Amino acid sequence: MKIVEVPDTSYEIYGMDYELDKEKFNIRWKWPKNIDIVYILKTNFLDDFSLDNINENNVKLYTREEYKEFNGYCEAIKEINQYKYWVFPAVESDGEILLIKQGNGKNELMISTGKPEILYEIKEIKSIKSFFSKEKSLEIIIDSEVALPKDALCYVKKYDSYPINKDDGICFDFINNINAGRSIMPEIIVDKNEYVKIFIKDIKKYGNIYKLKQK
Repeated sequence: MKIVEVPDTSYEIYGMDYELDKEKFNIRWKWPKNIDIVYILKTNFLDDFSLDNINENNVKLYTREEYKEFNGYCEAIKEINQYKYWVFPAVESDGEILLIKQGNGKNELMISTGKPEILYEIKEIKSIKSFFSKEKSLEIIIDSEVALPKDALCYVKKYDSYPINKDDGICFDFINNINAGRSIMPEIIVDKNEYVKIFIKDIKKYGNIYKLKQK
């Protein structure tokens, strides 16, 4: 099995989409006219997976006939999670399977098998020293049903009132990915009159995937 660059656009997978219900999801795509088999790769969304590591053990063969029979590619939902799928058009040449790599992302799809809830709270860390300071220390606690990429959330501080969205103040990124469960972020220092809230950073990318609430 070898990965090769797409020879021309007539070999490309495109139009990838999916439907989700309570028990399963169904992925569909447009087949190139000259392709009858594809190989499907599935990874967890946060996995740092290199396509150089593709082998017979981590891809699944799927035929055009199977696609027609099941009206797409179906999988049962076992848990709330986020996955990334690649569908590689494939051909056989001299007895070897060639997976065709696309550089335009049209054969890639991220799937969320639910809308996980993210709860957060922001606590002020009080001390004797803080009573005499012009600054205050805040602790951000995030409780998430799933692991989160570091660019999913941001925190915003604003002078004299709470920000109403990520652009209503000064926006800060989180440095690392956030684990599932309870996570205590590094302490932050702000002015006594500054207020902080958490927001989904990219609404177009993550707004329909996560449900963010303040405790």
